[in-house]
Amino acid sequence: MAKETLDLDALFPELALLSDPGLRQAVVEIWHELWERSEYERLLDVPVSTKIEYPQLKHAQGVVAAAVAVADVWERVHGISIDRDVLIAGALLIDVSKMVETRRGPDGKATYTELGKALPHATYAAHAALNRGVRMDVVHCILSHSPNGGKAPHTVEAQILDWLDQADISAFGFDIWTRKVTHYQP
Repeated sequence: MAKETLDLDALFPELALLSDPGLRQAVVEIWHELWERSEYERLLDVPVSTKIEYPQLKHAQGVVAAAVAVADVWERVHGISIDRDVLIAGALLIDVSKMVETRRGPDGKATYTELGKALPHATYAAHAALNRGVRMDVVHCILSHSPNGGKAPHTVEAQILDWLDQADISAFGFDIWTRKVTHYQP
């Protein structure tokens, strides 16, 4: 089977909402670069994690769509300003490195690649973003969305993505909150 071609505009209609064409191009290039490096042949085969056999694509679609919806509500109800470019680019990049952090083992189960074993989750996505000149506030979203990143989210966009990443995992049946609460205890 040949590796499938990614149609990111069809997979993520939210790409069209990015107002900065350079940021949009960087997001698309990062997706294509990591997909080419990935050992997977179908995007739907990339799991959320080695413990959660659910398509990462669906999780990414859920997070980016929910992020746009939350931004709409918070701006309308609370009158705050949310940088949509940061929010959407961050949502599309927080988990993009999962394509190269895992692979299928001989038994068909997801296992970590050498990169996935060596680096905390999302580190490689942040590296790819920095190499493409992506804004630091987007890189902050990438690194702070996971308890494994070692950095708490300190912008409204990063906080939204941190929360939605966890909430979306709950949507398909996994309790992630206990780990999250434990992580943030003093």
